[in-house]
Amino acid sequence: MIERFPDKFSTSFSKLTTIDIGDKTLLFVSGQVGMLAEGPPRVVAETFDEEARLCFRNVELALAEVGASLKDLVRINGYLTRAEDYPPYDKVRKELLSAAPPASATVIVAGLLGNARLEIDAIAVIEKR
Repeated sequence: MIERFPDKFSTSFSKLTTIDIGDKTLLFVSGQVGMLAEGPPRVVAETFDEEARLCFRNVELALAEVGASLKDLVRINGYLTRAEDYPPYDKVRKELLSAAPPASATVIVAGLLGNARLEIDAIAVIEKR
């Protein structure tokens, strides 16, 4: 069974999609940026550290909709607009995910929507709901 959870700022994609596979459920979290959960739909964080923490918080909020948490992540992709932001991104990632580190890739991109310097998409696995 496939279930889609709408994004409150766009109707063209789901913020979370789940797929049941046997006794597990795969969770696919759409790219999240470091904006405030209540909006506006753009990044307003003053520091990169704050933006990274908000970005991971938004991934966490998407997972929480189905009873999952950051410890259920098996894969994340990080997209940075500046290579010099990698060390602080890695520091926040290590702090938040060290208990259960997922597989990870980080890519430097030309730009991101909403004034973002970081975007993260993720895959998690939980017991079937």
